[in-house]
Amino acid sequence: MKRLVLIPLLLLAACDQTGTGGGTSSSSASSSSSESSAASSSSASSSSESSSSIALPDFPHDPATQLAAGSGSGYADLSNWAPGICFPLADTPAYANSQVYRPGGSARPSEPSQCAAENYSYPWQDNFCESRSWSNPLCNSGQGHQGQDIRPKTCKSNLYWAVAPEDGVVTQMGSMTVAITGNAPPHRVYRYLHMQRSSLRVALHDTVVRGQKLGLVSNNLGVNSQGQQQYTTIHLHFEIRVGQTETLSDGTVLSADDFVPPYTALVDSYQRKLAGDCPTVE
Repeated sequence: MKRLVLIPLLLLAACDQTGTGGGTSSSSASSSSSESSAASSSSASSSSESSSSIALPDFPHDPATQLAAGSGSGYADLSNWAPGICFPLADTPAYANSQVYRPGGSARPSEPSQCAAENYSYPWQDNFCESRSWSNPLCNSGQGHQGQDIRPKTCKSNLYWAVAPEDGVVTQMGSMTVAITGNAPPHRVYRYLHMQRSSLRVALHDTVVRGQKLGLVSNNLGVNSQGQQQYTTIHLHFEIRVGQTETLSDGTVLSADDFVPPYTALVDSYQRKLAGDCPTVE
């Protein structure tokens, strides 16, 4: 019998669209941490008013902060930074794990197939702060992977849709990136990497709704300085960033656009997705 977990279903409170910008930072980036706390409290209060306790299916997943052995120093924060979001893929099952420390990744050169069964099976595995050279203030080393990698249902490119996490505005477009800033306080910024560019259904400054199709998950790694197309494994890289200055419980101050761990929010959203939350919007 499938094990059930009772947790609250949180729905993001809708609010009027605010101004849009050309970058991923929201117009509230200069807000103080106290304003951020007030906005977060307001959002949580609105969500709790529309929440209901329902039985959600559990699924095999490793705990947050538990990275693959030898893949990095990890991080300590267990917060759900985006309660109530849609799971960012329209179809299930999906598999959160490492693109580097699994078959087909650069750390496993003797196992070249990205379509290995290991990659398309549970349990999920966190890979925020996995060893990378990119700046990330929440990682113990100050550097690391800035989001979570998610493989779609099968090892097929340009077949499975990525969807919007909440109502918001498209605030960044790149050769392999789309960023959405949420309408509801505290205006989280969600960045999607590796969608097929020709499949994108959104443009800069477009408004989107929760569950709306954005583009197809692919192996698009953008173009290099010579304009040549680059490729990665088939997956969606999903990030959550703060939209304004926030202070953590340990006193760490996050600046606007700093990365925060998405894994806990993704586990929560996936459980709700399995229970029927977040129908896809064309």
